[in-house]
Amino acid sequence: MSIRQQIITAIDTRLRTITVANSYTTNAGAHVYDWLDRDLADTELDAIIYRDRSDVIEHNLTDAFTHRLRVEIDARSKNAASTAAQIRKIIDDIYKAIGVDDTWGGLAQDTTMPTNVEMAIEQADKIMGGASFTIEIEYDAAKWTQ
Repeated sequence: MSIRQQIITAIDTRLRTITVANSYTTNAGAHVYDWLDRDLADTELDAIIYRDRSDVIEHNLTDAFTHRLRVEIDARSKNAASTAAQIRKIIDDIYKAIGVDDTWGGLAQDTTMPTNVEMAIEQADKIMGGASFTIEIEYDAAKWTQ
């Protein structure tokens, strides 16, 4: 299994730990999706969706290559009382989960903090909202591997 896939598997596993029973403030880890691209049912919220959108690769002086894997993470919620506040809680939980070990069990050198978090709230027939941000995971791999 490639390092990239191992990191993605570690991300999925870690995000699924986000539950109140595990000392987080939300249960967003009950609904974690890889590359989901559809509207979520109310029963699927709070939710986290992640996508490994790009991998910037640089050649090192050796035969190794440094990868900068960019992973977009979406937090989604529907909370009639306070959707925006709930989204902020999910973001905080995601940060806390990543901070447990930002080398993903030694697979990577580092994970960078997002430089921008975008939030949006929709108020049509029901109030729903979400936030999106990107983290970058740096790891090394041999030529022609990921």
